[in-house]
Amino acid sequence: MGEFNIFQDEYVTHRILATVPKSSYLRLATGYFNLTDQYATALLKECKANISLLMAHPNANGFLGASGPAGGIPHAYSLIAKKFWEKVVESNQASRVQLLEYERPGWTFHAKGLWYYPPGSGVPWGTIVGSANLGERSVRRDLEAQAAIFTTSPELQIPRSWLTQRLISHV
Repeated sequence: MGEFNIFQDEYVTHRILATVPKSSYLRLATGYFNLTDQYATALLKECKANISLLMAHPNANGFLGASGPAGGIPHAYSLIAKKFWEKVVESNQASRVQLLEYERPGWTFHAKGLWYYPPGSGVPWGTIVGSANLGERSVRRDLEAQAAIFTTSPELQIPRSWLTQRLISHV
């Protein structure tokens, strides 16, 4: 809620990205790939976890086919992702960072969130859910909020393999 000078969500998200230990795993999802500079820097210079970042393919972006300048938005996000990937490669992080695009005919993708898997765990111990897209607009302009949830309860944890199977079966 940057418009109201409230940045707790940004602070917590940054701390998670910057401090997760080596051999842990982060899954990130955003319908609009436009990481803040702070988040991108944290992922490339501070984060030690393996990262899987899922975003909308241009064909799964809700702005696809929009008239006027809005019609270019899906490809703009792809260009931003390409530039981020170039930074990943330049910083020799390609073995640790994975960028994925969601595409399913007739569907759009607007999922968002962060899931943290500690070293050796097949289930998440932490998640951030809510409305943030991890981008400048979400952090600075929009009135968005999310919740950080940490648990070791098996009833609340979804195995990483289940998520992967569900995503692959729908791509």
